[in-house]
Amino acid sequence: MPFVLPAVAGGDARHLSGLGVLTCEISPELVDEVVDLAGCREKRSRLLPARAVVFFVLGMCLLSGEDSAGPPGYRSVMRSLTHRLRALAGTAVPSRSALCRARQRLGSKPFEILFDRVRGPLAGRAAGALAFGLLVVAWDGTSVDAPASPANIAGLGCPGGGQPQLRLMALVECGTRAVIDAALDGAARASEQVLARRLLASLRPGMLLLADRNFPGHELWGLAAAAGADLLWRARANLVLTVLEVLPDGSWLSVMPTPQDARDGASRRRRGLPPRQAGHRIRVVEYAVTVAGAGGTARTEPFRLLTTLLDWERAPAADLAALYRERWESENGYGELKTRLRGAGFILRSRSPDLACQEMWAFLVVAQALAAMKCQAARQARIDPDRVSLTAVLRIARDHARSQGPAPGDLARARAQAVADMLADLLPARRRSRQCPREKKRPRNTFPSRKAGQPRPPGNVTYHVSVTRKTTQPAHTP
Repeated sequence: MPFVLPAVAGGDARHLSGLGVLTCEISPELVDEVVDLAGCREKRSRLLPARAVVFFVLGMCLLSGEDSAGPPGYRSVMRSLTHRLRALAGTAVPSRSALCRARQRLGSKPFEILFDRVRGPLAGRAAGALAFGLLVVAWDGTSVDAPASPANIAGLGCPGGGQPQLRLMALVECGTRAVIDAALDGAARASEQVLARRLLASLRPGMLLLADRNFPGHELWGLAAAAGADLLWRARANLVLTVLEVLPDGSWLSVMPTPQDARDGASRRRRGLPPRQAGHRIRVVEYAVTVAGAGGTARTEPFRLLTTLLDWERAPAADLAALYRERWESENGYGELKTRLRGAGFILRSRSPDLACQEMWAFLVVAQALAAMKCQAARQARIDPDRVSLTAVLRIARDHARSQGPAPGDLARARAQAVADMLADLLPARRRSRQCPREKKRPRNTFPSRKAGQPRPPGNVTYHVSVTRKTTQPAHTP
């Protein structure tokens, strides 16, 4: 419920105190607590106090992808959030520079703490979120482009000499795509494996962690397993594993070797020596997936999974192979965050590393609030959360962020109406099967990309137009 206070002694006061129906997850009291913990509380009366700026940044992320032309400007966001009561309060929209300075004063710390307060699984122990009695989660990384400002180039780095990028690593609940934890850093400074170590504290007994083939390694596997979670990770085809025992379901037991044993393995095989069995005890599931298209074309891809679930009766190989596709829920979550919420083809608007992190944490907070609203609707209707359309949820949340007033009781009624609107626009129970091959898209133009260190052409230039006079030619005489 965004609203503004009327003019007070000393000037105008614009005081946002909510974000429409998402205020149920991001309450003014929570924001005040976060601001105090971050030490960002203003020491004098400002036209843009810290609470207002927090809700402004969250609204900026909520409204980011509503227009295909580009993310809305600062003043446009503020106009949208104060649309209904601005005229009644007799206030004007702050200038862009005032809003930019307010963001800089706040920094990224309040949003990191706010995300820490709202993050977490949402499905609980619902049957659809479990496999073998374990909560299915996945982690993966992605990169987010930032503006090529000198500060971002120096602070975030430019992988391959291209655009500055922020690397995001998230631990996601597969059943709801809720974000359990996340870590941020410059893409040139931290890899996915480095950021994954920052998420180990969020792993718990009773979880089954899915991951792609970029993660299996002796050290990271041991750290994740020591946190108490069970693991189901895909392995590279060139990883040499020794068959210790073949199980009745076709899977087999092996050992994930230490780095030294992996280097010495080939030498021991040439000398006829048995492999060392030091390392992590694992179970290996090998299978192939054949995808047949409607036109008769087919392709087959081999898979190799490693797991800590050594009991083949509790977790048969066929069930593990069928479960691994749930790892793509983390990719789908990134697609929702980077395409539907932020906007397709958009980059972050922040031109400094701290504000880029502030913007990314705010996106994660809004994405978690949207996931919570989806889960509430799914629980009310007793359906799978996948049947609730994120597009519908996002549009409803944006509409309510613009239109809600401060009258008591409006929030509960608005939330009930929003849930009813989401349930009236459900996705079909059985959706068509689709495949998306990993192919590079054709670039929009053929112009070469400008490198990070390449200077820009001068912006202030002068033009002079001169009319060319045609000289008179003498008449031709034969």
